[in-house]
Amino acid sequence: MGKDQLLKTALHNKHLALEAKMGEEGGWSVPLSYRGALEEASEVRQRTGVFDLSHYGRIRIRGGGALDLLERACTADVAHQEDNTTLPTLLCAEDGGIIDSARLIRLSDFWVLVTSPINRQKVLEHLRSLVNGEGFGVKVDDQTPKTSMLAAVGPETPEILDSVLPFTVSDLSDGAVKFGSLMIARYIAERVSLTGQWCAVVTIPNLAASQAWKFITAAAGKAAIRPAGLAALDVLRIEAGLPRYGHEINETVDPITAALERYVDFGHDFLGCESVKKLAQRPPPRKPVGLSVAEKDQSPKASQPTIPRLGSTILTTTGREVGAITSGTFSTAMNAPIALGYVSPESAEIGTELIVKVDDHELPAKVTPLPFVPVAQ
Repeated sequence: MGKDQLLKTALHNKHLALEAKMGEEGGWSVPLSYRGALEEASEVRQRTGVFDLSHYGRIRIRGGGALDLLERACTADVAHQEDNTTLPTLLCAEDGGIIDSARLIRLSDFWVLVTSPINRQKVLEHLRSLVNGEGFGVKVDDQTPKTSMLAAVGPETPEILDSVLPFTVSDLSDGAVKFGSLMIARYIAERVSLTGQWCAVVTIPNLAASQAWKFITAAAGKAAIRPAGLAALDVLRIEAGLPRYGHEINETVDPITAALERYVDFGHDFLGCESVKKLAQRPPPRKPVGLSVAEKDQSPKASQPTIPRLGSTILTTTGREVGAITSGTFSTAMNAPIALGYVSPESAEIGTELIVKVDDHELPAKVTPLPFVPVAQ
């Protein structure tokens, strides 16, 4: 897809004015970094940062059959979800493959399903297919083009936001949601576990996005929060050991193999339930692992460290192929390359020595407990 064909968020010109390095995700033009991904990731981990996540899907579901539809589509226990909460969930195909990893916001009058950027249209079509095929009395509409989504992340975030916003966020427990109006703009504020850091995500109309961005990043004075790009978000995600659609999960991966059983409630008949139950009854053929990676050449003249990337082969120390990398980055917190991947069960034990092959480089690696970096409470 050419640059001119990419969708643009309401804050696109703000990113260009800040000379952000732009890239593409899910058909959108998005800011990858402003000052460098590693610098931004460190700043978010130590203080705070704000991300434009407007390219994530936001699908509204309402009507008398909304609960029935979501019970069928989502693996989570939707029936017992309380109003003003957000709940992580998976959507599965009939064979148990993961269609998307999402979160479901429940408000008093409607739900909002927040999807992965690359899956917005797929999930929208999937829900509408269920509505048409099973006769649910429900309206499904895409709010993504009309709204913007900002995420403020980091240990100082609640204190800073409380000092600049007309409503408090520090009192939000994990998974709690506030829904209201500020002037003429309706907002949804969520406390979520996006990167393992304290995180508040706010959805607002596009017309309010520019003013909100300016206020958070400039007008708040000493409390201003500097923007960070999606490359930094990915560094933080990998450090937290969290899966990303298109990397650790896709339609060929089921919740059991991905070790995401915590998002599955077998007490209701979601699509793919019987398949996932059968998969849960036998050991998975591969397991997800975290790998700390070292360079063989640690001399002062050594070049920049080689980073494992999606598809890099994982070998035993004797050269037998046992898996593949799904995500890799350089962690400033650990001062070393780290990676996520899948390996055969006998190679998944903590402390197992392995080799990651990246082009012509064979890098020593060790299976490491997740998360790599302690998760903030």
